[in-house]
Amino acid sequence: MKRNKIIITVSALLITFITGATTMYFLYKEKYGVVRSATTALTQIINSGTLTADIVDAAYTPVASPSFAMSSKNFSFSCQSSTGTLGTASQQLYVQNPDAADSGWTLTIAATSGPTAYWDSTVDYDYNDATSSGCTDGADADSLAGQMTIDASAGTLAVGSCNSCTINNITKGSSAAFAETSVDSITLLNAAAGSDDIGDWKLTGVAITQTIPGEQPAASDYSINLTITVTAV
Repeated sequence: MKRNKIIITVSALLITFITGATTMYFLYKEKYGVVRSATTALTQIINSGTLTADIVDAAYTPVASPSFAMSSKNFSFSCQSSTGTLGTASQQLYVQNPDAADSGWTLTIAATSGPTAYWDSTVDYDYNDATSSGCTDGADADSLAGQMTIDASAGTLAVGSCNSCTINNITKGSSAAFAETSVDSITLLNAAAGSDDIGDWKLTGVAITQTIPGEQPAASDYSINLTITVTAV
């Protein structure tokens, strides 16, 4: 009797049957196939952003040339004061902390040109002479009188576009006047370490008062530039 030899070879998913002179190939997937699997790990990095301060509109778009007008005054032989508001619905003071300052931050304001700046026009006046609350010139670097006071406590602090943020542990600065060599910047906001590490906030309604020395000439173009700065603690 002729004997048939059956050889079964498993190679991956291929089973080979050899019977006599006939060879048959079957691709057997379900019961006897060799199944291999691999796991791939996907990684993702989200970097923290940059702590920033800006002046933005209601849509949080930076305002190209922000400006705030003080109340107009008539000429006076006596010292007088004008008032203004820093931060409105269309020009908000805005801070973003995209996980960049986990220990807190401060928002300050100062004259862009530093402590030797002044209200510029044909005849200038000062913003940081503390002598007689700005009514007379004192022993500072210039011969100009005048002093500016900023009161952030009068303003309104609110969360920006962040849905899960709060204003907890963020305080508004108190009323302070610029004084050359001693008060060159004024704090508007102070965020403690317990404040949100991720968030954005807007400040409006900060009160400004400027002492104008007596006999200051009439002019329509008095101006001074101020800069807001946010600094991580």
